[in-house]
Amino acid sequence: MRTIVRIGLCLLVVVPAAGMAWWWLDFRAGQVETHEVRPADLVAGVTVSGTVQTRQKTAVAAEIVAPIRRLAVDEGQVVAEGDVLAELDDSVIAAECAKAEARVDAARQYVAELKAGPRKEELDKARETLRQAEAQFAHAEKDYQNVTALAGRGAATRSELDRAESRFRVAEAEKAWAKANLELLQAGARPEQVARAEAEVRLAEAELEACRARRDKFVLRAPHAGVVTARYANVGEVTAPGQVLLRLDNVERLEVRAQVQENQLRGIRAGDSAEVLADAYPDCPVRATVRQILPRIDPESGTVVVLLDLAEEPGAMLMDGMAVDIALIRQRRQGVLCVPAEALHEGGGETFVRVRDGGSFVRRAVRTGICDGQWVEVTAGLEAGDVVRVR
Repeated sequence: MRTIVRIGLCLLVVVPAAGMAWWWLDFRAGQVETHEVRPADLVAGVTVSGTVQTRQKTAVAAEIVAPIRRLAVDEGQVVAEGDVLAELDDSVIAAECAKAEARVDAARQYVAELKAGPRKEELDKARETLRQAEAQFAHAEKDYQNVTALAGRGAATRSELDRAESRFRVAEAEKAWAKANLELLQAGARPEQVARAEAEVRLAEAELEACRARRDKFVLRAPHAGVVTARYANVGEVTAPGQVLLRLDNVERLEVRAQVQENQLRGIRAGDSAEVLADAYPDCPVRATVRQILPRIDPESGTVVVLLDLAEEPGAMLMDGMAVDIALIRQRRQGVLCVPAEALHEGGGETFVRVRDGGSFVRRAVRTGICDGQWVEVTAGLEAGDVVRVR
């Protein structure tokens, strides 16, 4: 008896449930999803992944060993090309440059003196020296002649004659030197003397330039405009050659690197349009243009790098290292008839849709154009206002 009761209760539950399921399936079968054909804009292409990168980024590093005297910037600070970023202690090299400048000044002054020739005072002194030498020579010559005459008569000794001759020879030499010195002053510097002095000037100037070049390394300047994105040092630390102190990114020169499968490359050309979309700003696509397709396929991933330039200022939406989706636009159509891809069918060697005709749907062959993955352009077989069955 209990078994019969249980069976009855089960039937009371199962039979209504089966009836409801049959009703729902029958209801769904009667529901038809349709689409009214109207002109619309259609874009065909491929969507790939990529990253935003700064085309101009620099690790600002020290080239010498020196204490850091001043850091002129902080992280996040915007700088212009040539702005001072950091200064190192240059007290030693500054003294060396001062010495080099003094050597240059002295060498230039010597050349100027050579080219200007002797001063009037120097010429007057040389003439006076020659006059005195000539007078002394005349006196010594006369004395020598007198002693020689006396010696010939036996009135002067041999030693007196030797002394007179010695004074005569000395006076003669002093007269010759004074005359040569005056002639040398009057003639001025020889060309080879001037050339040698000018060479000394060039050598001193080269040493000064080398010293200044070394001193320039104590001041680190921005190689380009940008934003300081990192700072790794503090005032007082001693730097080492190659030590990175700051990182500078030019956020105004962004590029997008797309990873495109080789089977998606067909139809992509330099100059094609694209749209870049970041997850953080899903409603703000940024227009871009294909700049270059790098001629190398990654053997592991089978992808090709496509470089894109942004066609508009992205503001703060795109940042270095950000992952983005890129719609590479192959074709663009405006005001074309299109239908959902699910509405198209293949059969009998043709593509067709089912078009509403009164209370039913009839088969109609169509020709198609571009496709964006969801919508397909119809170039023949349909007119605006036609209603096609999607499901």
